[in-house]
Amino acid sequence: MQEWTRRDHYLYFGSLDDPYFGITAKADFTSCYMQAKQDGRSFFLYSLHKILRAANAVTEFRYRIEDGKVVLYDLVGASPTIGREDGSFGFGLFEYYEDRKQFVSQAEKEIGRVKAASGLCLGEGEARNDLIYYSSIPWMDLSGLKHAGKMSKGQSVPRISTGRLVPVEDRLMMTVSVELNHGLADGYHVAQFFRLLNML
Repeated sequence: MQEWTRRDHYLYFGSLDDPYFGITAKADFTSCYMQAKQDGRSFFLYSLHKILRAANAVTEFRYRIEDGKVVLYDLVGASPTIGREDGSFGFGLFEYYEDRKQFVSQAEKEIGRVKAASGLCLGEGEARNDLIYYSSIPWMDLSGLKHAGKMSKGQSVPRISTGRLVPVEDRLMMTVSVELNHGLADGYHVAQFFRLLNML
């Protein structure tokens, strides 16, 4: 901590009631969509895998605060909201695998579990920090987003949400909302994340 270049940022923003900041921007998901359709698989899972690839590639997206200390996870998965036919949703738990086929296979099993259940399905994911909270809102093209949550000190799990896939000229773009603890990351790191999203 004494040698960490973000020490002052961490201490300052960690003292705030709400240390999170958010950025919302569009990212290119054209090739991701085309690949999902070609493979006959879920765009939801292909796009989430792409998001996790980008997030895992940016160190600051893997920092977490635990017992007042900053830790760095090797990999982070996702706790997504899974919609049901009755309009409700539950929380799932997707481990991250670099291999997309393996990721999709495991995620499909988890989707089945959550859809067959009722309620929020709060479980193992609620106690884990090596995750990103993820929500897909495919019914609308987002221009901003605010999450519900209690701002207890030490919260540090990133929150990422996506909106509707929309055509922009010859590309398919999707709004991505990112919220991070400002003690652990800045706009520069979110820009790195978006740069990677547009490259993958």
